[in-house]
Amino acid sequence: MKIINKIVVTVLLISIAATMLPLTVGATSRTIAWGAANAVGDGVRIRSGAGLSHDILASAKRGEAIVIIERTNTEWYRVNYNGTIGFVSVPLLERPRQIADFTASGKISGDRVNVRERPDITTTVLGTYVQDTVMNIVGLNNGWYKVRHDGKVGYVRSDFMTLTSLSSTSSSSSGSSSSGGGSTRVVPSAPAPDPNIELGRQIADYAVLFEGTRYVRGGASPSGFDCSGLVSYVYAQFGIRLTRNSAGQYRDNGTHINRSDLSPGDLIFTSANGRVVDHVALYIGDNKIVHSSSSNGGVIISDLSHNYYTRTWFGAKRIV
Repeated sequence: MKIINKIVVTVLLISIAATMLPLTVGATSRTIAWGAANAVGDGVRIRSGAGLSHDILASAKRGEAIVIIERTNTEWYRVNYNGTIGFVSVPLLERPRQIADFTASGKISGDRVNVRERPDITTTVLGTYVQDTVMNIVGLNNGWYKVRHDGKVGYVRSDFMTLTSLSSTSSSSSGSSSSGGGSTRVVPSAPAPDPNIELGRQIADYAVLFEGTRYVRGGASPSGFDCSGLVSYVYAQFGIRLTRNSAGQYRDNGTHINRSDLSPGDLIFTSANGRVVDHVALYIGDNKIVHSSSSNGGVIISDLSHNYYTRTWFGAKRIV
């Protein structure tokens, strides 16, 4: 009897294993989007393998979003570009992040796939769709595509959707209506810190995306910024809380540095009378700053050598 029981148990285990095998194979063969990044320049090449000797499959334009599947080593990303799976050299992609907005098209690659309210399998199902259903992709969030379909915005697991085309170079923005002039203002999504890029550089790169945002006294959101509101908002997206006004930021935050030691992400403070801080800007490198200027009506990029900043220089602080 014991021998028979052992045989029965063995048969059951084999049956269970045989049943699970196709599911395991199917899961590992799927492509899960790790994140997204921007092409650094025109003609960024997607190759068939991780090396310059491999064939060129496609080329991306400057600023286009490229979906990252994985980082195969220190030199190459495995990516999805317009439905083409290939490899891109790491230095040719900038601002890699797990949460990003961009405009693309895709289609459902499984049968009866759920679109959910948030990027989580426990959240409400907004709809269930069959294979090859075409949807507009408006972003990526930790392995889920953010989609707009049937008048709803929801999330689909990226391994159940195939990216088929990119229709915009606005790879780090989501449509957000501005209250000024009735035009649509793109709002950069919060980036995920990349351990391979200095944090100050990431902060500077993120700040420049707000160029053109209108000036609003007391404003501290993408609908409008004053000078300290821009700086505090940008740093907050990286989990760093600053004092709200420019004088307080100079007093409370970071460490003092010399002008000759400026690095991207540092804060520069100026004063109209030489005694009281009344303006703050964020250094972005190459002797340039980004700041929200009341006289220019919004966020601009300026040359640090401009006589206004030379004449009223008050000091600089390093936050990170």
